[in-house]
Amino acid sequence: MKCKYCGVEIGNSLKCHLCGHKQIGKTTCPVCSKLIYPYQEYCSNCGSPTIYRKDHTIKKVTPDTIVHSEQSHNYNTVSESYDYKKNAYDFKDSFKQLKDLNSMNYKEAFKKFQNQPRKKNIQRKPKQKSFIKTMIILVIFVVFIFIPVSELIINTVTNIVETTDEATSSFDGNGNTDLSSFNLNQDSSRGDYNQNFTNSDGGAFVYQNKLYISLNGQLIKYDAHFENSEVLEESSCDHIYVDDRGCFYENDNDFIFLDFNGKRKTLLNEVSHCYVLDQKIFYIKDETLYCLTIDENMNEIDNKKMVDDTYEFNVDDQNQHILYTNNDYESKLIDFNGTSLKQNVDNYGNAYFIDGFLYYREYDGIYKTDFSSDEGELVQAASDIYRFGVGQDEENEKVIVYGENYDNVLNAYFDDDSYALYDDARDFYIIGDKVIFFTYDDHYTRHYFISSYDGEYAPFEE
Repeated sequence: MKCKYCGVEIGNSLKCHLCGHKQIGKTTCPVCSKLIYPYQEYCSNCGSPTIYRKDHTIKKVTPDTIVHSEQSHNYNTVSESYDYKKNAYDFKDSFKQLKDLNSMNYKEAFKKFQNQPRKKNIQRKPKQKSFIKTMIILVIFVVFIFIPVSELIINTVTNIVETTDEATSSFDGNGNTDLSSFNLNQDSSRGDYNQNFTNSDGGAFVYQNKLYISLNGQLIKYDAHFENSEVLEESSCDHIYVDDRGCFYENDNDFIFLDFNGKRKTLLNEVSHCYVLDQKIFYIKDETLYCLTIDENMNEIDNKKMVDDTYEFNVDDQNQHILYTNNDYESKLIDFNGTSLKQNVDNYGNAYFIDGFLYYREYDGIYKTDFSSDEGELVQAASDIYRFGVGQDEENEKVIVYGENYDNVLNAYFDDDSYALYDDARDFYIIGDKVIFFTYDDHYTRHYFISSYDGEYAPFEE
């Protein structure tokens, strides 16, 4: 993508690194209205092709295009220069002759007709030789030209179809190891939860070595070795969070609490982007950001309005700040009381907080900032990251940056090197030192995988 102001190539960044111009605008899925990022070929919510699908070209009408319909004929195009006024007089002489002829009586007209010169009766010669010659030429054309060209065209079309079938049938759902080979020995951190919160749908969270994941239209709990599983909800869930009280999740625009005994309680209705932090729940309702405070029994203590015109937000749990974006893609920093701290913050997009730092993507890599200066600190250099997440291997003290590039290849960056994990990942969730991602098959059906940063990955049960 090029900057709309200066024309420099800026990748997928919303801010030009050369002139500072912000590329304002957003695109949504034509089927489900989910936000579509630039160059995203398929909707991450419903799987429908988007306007960035490369094999769907759009033919534009140019000034040289001639439109020959009664309603849309363009008489001012460059290609058409027919002078209707001038050519209208082509019929003048004919109409004059017809008028003169109608003014004559029958005898005068017949006399004038008799005076016309008559054509001689020419006897035509038979064309038998010419017909035989034509047939011979036709046979030669069919045998030596038409048939070979037809075979060439048929073979070419067949090869194109076979190549296309091979290209669209590249889905591999097997993995390179078994699901039981993975061991969940590290719980999700607050940073993992913040990364997963940036996704508009689905979610995954590890608590006490158990995985809670929205999978194939169900909320499922797995044990540490994936030997046993339990269905907690018979519908898909978003923004999953688990602590010692139980499991919190969004379900059909309602925010639900499920304790470990299976008892459910609806905390909020008709809401989105519900974020849990101790006794506070931040959420969006009717494009307004609110903060709900609850007690240990999940009863409401307070529910206050924080700021209007909110499209999305990220929570800094360390400094008790909120970075929110309005519907005009203007970002501002406020505290938990709604007090404005910083106006016109750069719209980083796909950014989230880890330990008091905002991690964000630029054209040349992943940066972090605490807003104390205008310059961020480079975390991982990479020129082609479209979507990212930062994980940590606590046992080996390694920081892993997971990045999905513009070709949907999911890579892991650590120890000054990068490793390709999967070549067609569409979105992912960080869970400790591992990552969960999904992709689509040829029928746009989602398939989920779990992967370690060293390249081993396995599919979940279908």
